[in-house]
Amino acid sequence: MFWFNKNKNIKKYKNYRKAGKVLNDKIIDRYINREMILLSGKHLGLINKDGLIFDNELETIVLMDFSINECRINRKTAVELYKDNVIIDNDIEYDILNGLIKSYTSLFKIADIKRSEKKLILADLLKNNDNQIEITDIGMSQTAAPGLLIFLRLIPLADINIGGGFGFPFGEELEELLLKEYKKIAKRVKSSDESIKRYVAFFKLFKRYGMEMGFL
Repeated sequence: MFWFNKNKNIKKYKNYRKAGKVLNDKIIDRYINREMILLSGKHLGLINKDGLIFDNELETIVLMDFSINECRINRKTAVELYKDNVIIDNDIEYDILNGLIKSYTSLFKIADIKRSEKKLILADLLKNNDNQIEITDIGMSQTAAPGLLIFLRLIPLADINIGGGFGFPFGEELEELLLKEYKKIAKRVKSSDESIKRYVAFFKLFKRYGMEMGFL
């Protein structure tokens, strides 16, 4: 029974990942326009007088994740607009949309890894509690190490938690520095939205201190 449940959980994770990529494309096609791209680029510091400029290909992934989940036009994200205006006839897509709306970003420390179960146990470093969170991630559970710090979008789904978008990984020795610098940078971000402040601050910290690796 144990092996059956474990394999069922991995199958569900793969189905969510596959459906999530299709859903992302739908949201982008319908609601990500030039205005949202430029506004997102401005928040992230990816615009100069010549337009959008990227240091590497990974920054394009960051821009799209921010545009879909963080940027707001008339107080609505692209995910919220899609859920409000598109008829959803797919249960897994509906679950992902609800998960994205409930999702949040934070700096997590990998407390433990259950490699055979493809799971990680995370501690949220920005919340003052001892609660730990279990997420399923096939790739990161095999390549990451306990102690690694990662700024990640956590998406709660019906039966499992997954990470979304591109994670910003940092060495564990940077914990104190990151928590200190994050507060300083967030105060300078020109937005009243705490989620935007947090994302922009850790993107800047990643460009300065991040490890040369990523998780999708």
